[in-house]
Amino acid sequence: MNVVLAVKQYVSKMIESSGTGMKVLLMDKETTSIVSMVYTQSEILQKEVYLFERIDSQNRESMKHLKAICYLRPTKTDFTLPRIL
Repeated sequence: MNVVLAVKQYVSKMIESSGTGMKVLLMDKETTSIVSMVYTQSEILQKEVYLFERIDSQNRESMKHLKAICYLRPTKTDFTLPRIL
């Protein structure tokens, strides 16, 4: 099995299941690395993902007009951070 292709299909399905419209992809340190290995920025832009944001970033603006897709590892830290969003 081609791991890169499998990850690409998984991320693609996640993005497509959110429907149409502008989206933000919210990731942690690990998933940011994973996505950057399988997608170029232009490829992900074609899927209407216009913003890539780290969940641990302190400098965030409220963007309620965007759909958020959270791609996180199942860690205690990652699941307590969305509560403060």
